[in-house]
Order: sequence, then structure tokens, then C-alpha cells
Amino acid sequence: MKRLYYFTKSLASVQGITGELRQAGIGENRLHVMGTDTMAIAQAHVHGTTTWEETDIMHSGFLGAIIGMAAGLFGGFLLAGADPWGTNLDSGAIIGMTLFGTCFGAWLGGLRGVSSTNHHLSPYLDRVEQGDYLMMVDADDDLQATKVEKVMNGHRHEAEEAGREEHFSPFD
Repeated sequence: MKRLYYFTKSLASVQGITGELRQAGIGENRLHVMGTDTMAIAQAHVHGTTTWEETDIMHSGFLGAIIGMAAGLFGGFLLAGADPWGTNLDSGAIIGMTLFGTCFGAWLGGLRGVSSTNHHLSPYLDRVEQGDYLMMVDADDDLQATKVEKVMNGHRHEAEEAGREEHFSPFD
């Protein structure tokens, strides 16, 4: 998936561009708008950003799950090998500890991530805090990206290209 970033100065521009993107076949679920006044964005019936997009919860939760899975797997092997209670713990201990470690790691990672800003958005936050609107448009392939660029090029005075991620994923 590709993610294209654009800045606009006004909410009216965002609304006009959103309408044209819809006409070009880009669904509203592909567009996320970030600004300082989230209430105005909601009242304008524009798809604003959510906690999932604004924070690093997905990235940190995924990393926490991977680290927790590795720790749980290691702990499971230790528990099964040590045989602490004189019972045969074999694969059940390994599976149980791995599942516990994965879930616990994802939870801890999510807690860390929800309290930090999305690392994908860090380069754009200064302009958002100054009052600009950041439009993030997701495209599945080059054809959709070309449609988005065509619409945005028609709004050269309103929309300023800010960046592009060729291989966007909320997990990385």
C-alpha cells in the first residue's frame, strides 16, 4: 500500500478535494485528515484521523507481541526443561507460555504505543500545529496513486505535496 501526504490551508479545500477523490473512485475510508480542530473536521463530514492513525499503538503493539512471543517461547522451554513441580510439562507449557508472552507483550507494547505519536507523522506535526491540515491518502496500487495525484495536481494552489511512502504499513 502507498500513502500520499498533502497539506492544505483550509477545511473548504479539504472538502472540495475529498469530493473529487470520491468521484475519482477513491473511497472516503482511504482518506484521513489531521488538523488541530478535530471538531471542525467532524462537523465538515470529513474522515478525520483516529487513535490508530495518530499514535504508534499498532507498531509498538506488534513489536511487543513479537518480543513477548520470543520471551514466552524461551520461558516455555525453560519451564518444560526444568520440570519444577515434578510433573511432565512438555509442549503444553511451551504453548501456554508462548501465548501468554505474545498477549502480554502486545498489551505492554500497545500501552507504550498509545502514549507516543505515530512515527510516520512526526515530520508533519509542526505544520499541523501551525494550523494546516494534513491529508493522508492510501492507495493500493500505482493506478489508484495516479488517480490521487491527478486530483491533487488539479488543486495545485490548494494542496501542497508533503511526502509519500511507497510501502506503507502501520506495523512498521
